[in-house]
Amino acid sequence: MKIDVLWSPSELEGVSVQDRVAVVIDVLRAGTTIATAIRHGARAIFPVASIEEAMRLATSLGRGEVLLCGERQGLRVEGFDLGNSPAEFSFDLSDRTIVMTTTNGTRALAALSAAKVTYVASLVNLSAVAQQLGAAGGEPLIVCAGREGRVSAEDALCAGLLVERLVNEGPLISGGAAGAQLGDGAVAALALARAYSPADVLFLRNTAAGCALEKIGQGRDIELCAQVDAIPEIPVFRERQVTRLDLATELGSGGRQKAV
Repeated sequence: MKIDVLWSPSELEGVSVQDRVAVVIDVLRAGTTIATAIRHGARAIFPVASIEEAMRLATSLGRGEVLLCGERQGLRVEGFDLGNSPAEFSFDLSDRTIVMTTTNGTRALAALSAAKVTYVASLVNLSAVAQQLGAAGGEPLIVCAGREGRVSAEDALCAGLLVERLVNEGPLISGGAAGAQLGDGAVAALALARAYSPADVLFLRNTAAGCALEKIGQGRDIELCAQVDAIPEIPVFRERQVTRLDLATELGSGGRQKAV
């Protein structure tokens, strides 16, 4: 198994993502928020890059039938139903459809629309995603959402922790990462993880994104985003939407991962 880590979506330029099993990491906060929404029963989440696109899609789907969600500069977009705080999505969302746009995370997902399959990861579902990657085999491409086109320490750390789990637990996972070949980005992320593990609230607070959340009064979200393995669900992005990976039907689809 070869494992690549891109520290920001800008590194995708010139990279072929077709036939790759991809992962988008956005710890603060879209990855955590999406996992939280899936955990609470959301049927589908449509991630889009711009506010205008989000509004058009919500209108085409039926504005009264969807939750329009998103942020810019960390704050809820005016006129939207919800922002990008995982705390806002901690209620019964059974069968709800969500249209979401964020500064970093949803744009990274949109950039990977051509991938074979893309999982959404953060600290809260780290081990679940690692287990799925080991079972899926292939050559994982891990993409950090970053922050405004630049590297974000929290996403890079999470990527390193994901690589560490694949490397350490590979022999225990069918099709796992025993003897994994690491690209340079994965080597650097793994070194970061080994230097700063375990991830904790203090580390996240001291990042640029953490400081920005504190400044706008949303520091409580940092604690929610730091809860490693709090969510067992795996959000999967295919055909322009994020749904919950249904492991129970995986074998029924001939070994191919299947979302519901």
